Amino acid sequence: MSSSPSNLIAIIDWGSQWSYPLVSMLVLAYLLLVRLLRYRRADKLKSEFGKGKRALSTMTSQEASNIIKQLQELEFPYAFGKSLERLRCSRKTAGKRAVDTEILLREVQSKDRQSIRYMQAVARMNFLHTRYRKAGKILDEDLLHTFGSAVVELFRVVDTKEWRALSEVEKCAIGIFHKNLGEDMEISYALLPSSQTGWDNGLHFAEELANWTIRYEADVAKPQPTRSSQTGPFDMKPTLLNHSQRTTTTTTLRKIISSDLDDNMRASLCMEAPGPILDLILALVTSSRKFALRHLHLPRPSFRAVKLVDDDPNPLSGLYNFNHNNFQPWYVKASFWSTWSPLAIFVRSLGGRAPGTGGDRYHPSGYDLKTIGPKPQEGKGLDEMKIMVEFMSARGIPGCPFHKKEMNLKR
Repeated sequence: MSSSPSNLIAIIDWGSQWSYPLVSMLVLAYLLLVRLLRYRRADKLKSEFGKGKRALSTMTSQEASNIIKQLQELEFPYAFGKSLERLRCSRKTAGKRAVDTEILLREVQSKDRQSIRYMQAVARMNFLHTRYRKAGKILDEDLLHTFGSAVVELFRVVDTKEWRALSEVEKCAIGIFHKNLGEDMEISYALLPSSQTGWDNGLHFAEELANWTIRYEADVAKPQPTRSSQTGPFDMKPTLLNHSQRTTTTTTLRKIISSDLDDNMRASLCMEAPGPILDLILALVTSSRKFALRHLHLPRPSFRAVKLVDDDPNPLSGLYNFNHNNFQPWYVKASFWSTWSPLAIFVRSLGGRAPGTGGDRYHPSGYDLKTIGPKPQEGKGLDEMKIMVEFMSARGIPGCPFHKKEMNLKR
């Protein structure tokens, strides 16, 4: 049995008639599904705190840690990674110094406060800071400023680059996390206005720390292109700041990096502001990304969570590898992907080095939290760190850092 050409045309026309409405319905259904699910995590948090519900002051440290983990792995992995970029350095030892700093911060930011990796990372930072603080090279206000810059930068990147803003509940969690971390790092909060009376909740603490940091930065940030770092492991200058060859590519990259800095920091680091054309291009890219994530992308599922650091050590060395491309591949395990991925090829085209270059020079076997840091300090401070870890282990499971003030006020 055969079909005439006219019958075939009729079938095609009938299929075309139904295909467009069907595709339109599927697209609409998908967009509605994205809208239904995209804000579910944020809405769930808001439903637990607020008027007629739990006060923000009752949020526990563990709840704050869970919220931070959700934000950095599922909601805003780009922002959490981006907020660490200002920690890259420009000195001769900047490559390793920057990576060591970033690793320690990624460890404390991604691990539970009661975990051994969090405590070892904090203990290592404290040891590395000790000599700077004793020598007067890091003052309390300097350390509080660099510490507060992490909060300022995270708030700024989410507000300007991400598909939605942080809620007050999420900012409260960030405040609780940083208050606990600052206490563990023995950072004094005496310069903050509410240090004597106390803070109402994590949101109050985070906003006060951020506001103080911005004011301090405006007062002290001056153009000093050749200054030596006095922030120890917290040196915050971009890697490309003193690149020896001022090619068009590196100049453009410098401008792209500077676009992510505020005016005070850009002036302090003597970096060029992006011109109007580059500014427009970057704004269009950012707006397109925000629109696509908000309206076209389903929420990131748990099995695709972005990890700031590897959960498991290298099975051959027992150490942890760092799987992020830098111009110097510190702690990066040599593999086909780490060497030949598009990003790895791009970094090498700008003068970066491939993982495994120079044998063990860049420690491809991984890093050890007990010894990470400047070469003169490798293997030092183990006894001091052991005491710090034992002290943090003995403090017990933390509760609500700000609930005591609320109870006192009620009395």
